[in-house]
Amino acid sequence: MICADMDMLKAQTQSARDILQSLESSQDGCIYVLRDRIRWSFYIKAVKLVYASHSLESFERLERHLRALSREVPALDDKLRSQLRLMFDDPTPDNAKYKVTSEILCIEYIAILWLVNEKYLPIPMASKLVARIIQEVIESFLCLPNGLFNSKYYEHLLQDNYCGLSINRILEVVEQRLQAWYNLGPTISSPYQCPYLVSQTTAAKRMSLETVQRLGRILRGFNFFQLGALLGKDPLAIAKQLSPLINDGSILLRDPLSPFDMLPRTYYLEPEEERENLEKLSETFTDETNAGDDISSISQVFASQSTKTWKIVCIDDSESMLSIISSYLGSEDFNVTLIQDSMKALMKITSIRPDLILLDIGMPNVDGYQLCSLIRKSSSLKDIPIVMVTGNRGLIDRARARIAGATDYLTKPFMQADLLKMMMRHLM
Repeated sequence: MICADMDMLKAQTQSARDILQSLESSQDGCIYVLRDRIRWSFYIKAVKLVYASHSLESFERLERHLRALSREVPALDDKLRSQLRLMFDDPTPDNAKYKVTSEILCIEYIAILWLVNEKYLPIPMASKLVARIIQEVIESFLCLPNGLFNSKYYEHLLQDNYCGLSINRILEVVEQRLQAWYNLGPTISSPYQCPYLVSQTTAAKRMSLETVQRLGRILRGFNFFQLGALLGKDPLAIAKQLSPLINDGSILLRDPLSPFDMLPRTYYLEPEEERENLEKLSETFTDETNAGDDISSISQVFASQSTKTWKIVCIDDSESMLSIISSYLGSEDFNVTLIQDSMKALMKITSIRPDLILLDIGMPNVDGYQLCSLIRKSSSLKDIPIVMVTGNRGLIDRARARIAGATDYLTKPFMQADLLKMMMRHLM
């Protein structure tokens, strides 16, 4: 791989918009921009932006967009998304065969290539996926205040390109969106804020009590981006529609959780004095963000959500860990069964037939890998999602986990939001 500094991109005080516009004069390759411990990557091909990423939870970003696309491409279900995570997210040396040319710089792009090559993702859908990811990354990047940007150029050869966007065009679209986010401030200052329902009585003045109850069950630690993936809606549209409930105190907004608290806030982006050609924005963008901004529209979305109570089995030899999981999940949405003895777990699981199993790896007598294999041998249990739980990210043997039949993994210690995100990934 060839790396060279480009005079035009040496560290200097610039705006994020200046950086992006300078890409139009870049040769084919990848521009890395480092700012506030975040690495931003912009891939250029024939003066078009073919991919963009940043280093914070890039696989979480990919999973959200795949979930949204699964409504159009059913093959992109939770099982396939979990398979991708086990294969590509922080891959072990066993997965080195997936590291082709310089895509190692952006591992989630390797996952997209794999989906296309294995015929899970049609090329037109891959183009839509990449465009949506680019848009989200550019939205965050443009919120960076003027300052010192350290940039490097890398010569690269992406194996395939599915999308090529005009930089001026994407700037038009994203700046319009950022103005809409800015107008929601100062209360809503980031798409990574997490709304919680805190007053059913106040909310019930705007919608039915049943809808309020469903709303409360959905707003349990998910940020606007995650809610968008969960509900199949644009996060900006959700923020607009929830803003009346936020303003009247029905909904409390909590600050972005780590690591998303490192990203710049949308409200602190000063509106540009001049905006060119904003009337040329795509119909898709206009439809998604302007249609149904009132409270009745969001009421319809939440009224259609399932009220199912999910059955969860947690198997861990630690009583304190079982207690933490039980308190995190609560009793409103989840019926939680706690099992300490792995020797007796299989019989209990068979009788319960849970919707999801949380399985500790390091247990005496029968460890997590062995129990997972036994569960997968049962015809009645073989399709239940199994999340392997480990006390150390480096201790999970991903190849062994896949052979045993694990669906996903969760690393201790975890927060309530991490556990709820796992529930969203496999159940909701």
